[in-house]
Amino acid sequence: MSQQKKNIRLLITWLLLVAVTSFVYFSQGPSERVNVPRDLFSLTDPSAIDRIRLSSATAENTLKFSNTVWKVNDLYKADPQRVTVLFAILKQNRARRKVAKNRQGTVDSLMASNGIDVVFYRGAEEVKKFRVASSEDGNLSYFQQGPGENYVVEIPGYRVNLAGIFELDENGWRDPLVFDINWANLQEVNLSYPGRAAGQFDVIYDGRSLQIRQLAEADTAKLTELLDKISLLHVSEYLDAKEIEEYPGYPAPIQAIVTVRDITGNFYTVEFFEQGTDQQEILGRIDSTGYAVFEFNQVRRILRPKRYFEVKEE
Repeated sequence: MSQQKKNIRLLITWLLLVAVTSFVYFSQGPSERVNVPRDLFSLTDPSAIDRIRLSSATAENTLKFSNTVWKVNDLYKADPQRVTVLFAILKQNRARRKVAKNRQGTVDSLMASNGIDVVFYRGAEEVKKFRVASSEDGNLSYFQQGPGENYVVEIPGYRVNLAGIFELDENGWRDPLVFDINWANLQEVNLSYPGRAAGQFDVIYDGRSLQIRQLAEADTAKLTELLDKISLLHVSEYLDAKEIEEYPGYPAPIQAIVTVRDITGNFYTVEFFEQGTDQQEILGRIDSTGYAVFEFNQVRRILRPKRYFEVKEE
């Protein structure tokens, strides 16, 4: 190939590259090319935040720091892991780019219908506020300062939808751990089985050892394992009134009741209903009011009859 033909081919290649680059550049629109402050929606030090309001067109939830714990709507203890994730997002999020001008109207509509207004407080002072929504396909997180001021926001290095945690409902924010007990505050545990009185028993702890009131001698290793599993019992999903009405097989007879009493005299209970055909989960009722779904295998390891703890003769 002659040098002239080589030069012509190089020229054509260069022109194609210029054309492609220009198309990508101009198709993004001016708003995507303008550098934006990366910390528009972040807060360097969120440690003083003590209240967070999350409101949508249909619901409002408040997370509030009270007596060393975060609570949801002043009713339930909040999931500490999700609160930690929320603050990590507040601190580490970065605005990647402004939404293209020809997409701002579409995102405004999305914000109006699905957006969550988020306000962070320090006492009575508003420290940070914005609106957030997931993109239609769930792959992007949009944060908004105001109409027509929408941004794609991310945590650099992570491909996650940041908007998802802001969209949690009241049950989604609740702590999944059922019993707040440990060896220091435990007094007594009762397992009862309606219609099967022979299987029920009381576990008592005197500060030194575990015993079963109905047995002269009990297997302490098995009792320790039981108490560990009860202290770690957690909910897979809390159910609201509509969800419990639609739950398959509900209402059903109660098959077992776990009652925990702490050293201050407070009682906490979980009632487990007879299981239907689903072998993966079991329905429970906490403190006679709130319904929840539990993983069947973790519950099965707790609902032991009294004879399971008898000391076997050699």
